Amino acid sequence: MYLALFFAPIPMPKLFFKLPPRNLLFARAYYFTFMGGWGFILPFTNLFYVSLGLSGTQIGTIGSVSSMVSLLVAPIVVTEIKKHPQARKFLQFALILGALGYFTIGQQTAYLPILAIVFLHALATSSIMPVSDSMAVSVSKDADTGYGSVRVWASVGWIVTVLSSGWLIGRLGYIAGFAGVSLMWLCSAGLLFFIAPRFFTSHNPTLTARPGLKTAIQRTLRDRTLRGFAIALVFIGFLNSGVTQFENVFLSELGATKQVISFAGILSAVVELPFMLFADRFSRRFGPHRLMLVALGMTTLQRLTVLLFPSITTIMIVRFIGGVAFSFYTISYMGLISSRTEPSEAGTVLALYTITLAGIVNILAAPLAGALYDLIGARWLYSFSAAGYAIGAISLWLARPQD
Repeated sequence: MYLALFFAPIPMPKLFFKLPPRNLLFARAYYFTFMGGWGFILPFTNLFYVSLGLSGTQIGTIGSVSSMVSLLVAPIVVTEIKKHPQARKFLQFALILGALGYFTIGQQTAYLPILAIVFLHALATSSIMPVSDSMAVSVSKDADTGYGSVRVWASVGWIVTVLSSGWLIGRLGYIAGFAGVSLMWLCSAGLLFFIAPRFFTSHNPTLTARPGLKTAIQRTLRDRTLRGFAIALVFIGFLNSGVTQFENVFLSELGATKQVISFAGILSAVVELPFMLFADRFSRRFGPHRLMLVALGMTTLQRLTVLLFPSITTIMIVRFIGGVAFSFYTISYMGLISSRTEPSEAGTVLALYTITLAGIVNILAAPLAGALYDLIGARWLYSFSAAGYAIGAISLWLARPQD
């Protein structure tokens, strides 16, 4: 009797939380590795180029070439991928090529080889972001939750990798950052095996047979709010390009070490952890259009603050508070597009906005912003950025939904 009691199975305590559905769980893990992996190198990419002796104009041209390739390729590729039953495999292949491309860039020392590799890298990876976002929206809807519950895990990954990269790059050089993002992207390609293939394709077979790109463009042009949003993104993308490219270079010029720059890189992400989830709720309650207006207004004030009080401390504080604005911007961006398009067209319209439209703007803006940096320095780039966000807010307000 006593032996029976001794060997009897011990009852397990009840879990205090319920694990999310498998697809949602692995979509979150995917964003942790895919977007989080960027934290290994994105804060330091332009510092890497500066360390090689490249000028601001050359750095801007590298960004311009990447955008030029992406804008031509992404919408067509995304539309075709979404129609294909093996869409998941195409995304995995693109991630593997992207991982190899990052590692190769990190081994270069001259401008022209970097330019050539960036061209090929953009060709291979331009469709990754819109296809991933489309998948995340589908998975979150299926699990009856918001896109922010998936996207927030990119911020978690970013915090981990940025802190790691600052320490690694400070000791091993920039190649450590490029190797880190490569490994994370290879992991993300593997995680996609655990997400059902149906979330990567258009669900309605009658719609996928149609020419999705043409339909998506027509819908965008007919929609007053989407047109106003496009105009806003043009001004923001053009006038904010300088700050996007050179803020970390500006921090370095102000005396920040690589460790300080990596710490600055996580400040926004720390705030994003709760506010990505709050943004989902705010978007449902007040609508993505109002939430976007709040985000643009907040970012305008942030840019003006750095312009008036340029210092490492100011940038750190602004980045911390900026996590709120970025959360609102990211969630409302997805909400605006997904709420005004058919589910089968959402991925293509996302590609039009995030890749094609942004690419067209960046082709012109990146080298011009680089030349401005060479001419007037990083501080005054914040004045252009503030103007861009202010004009964007006005454009979006004028195009507010009537329904």
